[in-house]
Amino acid sequence: MPADNAKAEFGSCCEGLKDALTNEEFEPLFAVDESGVLYMSVGVMDAEGEDEPNMVDHPVYFCPFCGTKLQTEEEVEAKLNAEAA
Repeated sequence: MPADNAKAEFGSCCEGLKDALTNEEFEPLFAVDESGVLYMSVGVMDAEGEDEPNMVDHPVYFCPFCGTKLQTEEEVEAKLNAEAA
């Protein structure tokens, strides 16, 4: 699933998530990667030798705005395994 289609799918549960995924006025905390997995940035980690800090991301299973189930651990694993293959 292309990331743009996944963004639309993940943003369909409520306006809060839709706005968080599409608003370009700030650095997003939510992102859909190339494999179609929705992630939320949960921290920043300094990496030695790099100018920019690395974001620490975690898959989002439930919408933080409305509580809708968005993806399961099994779906995330399947998408990541499909991309690695």
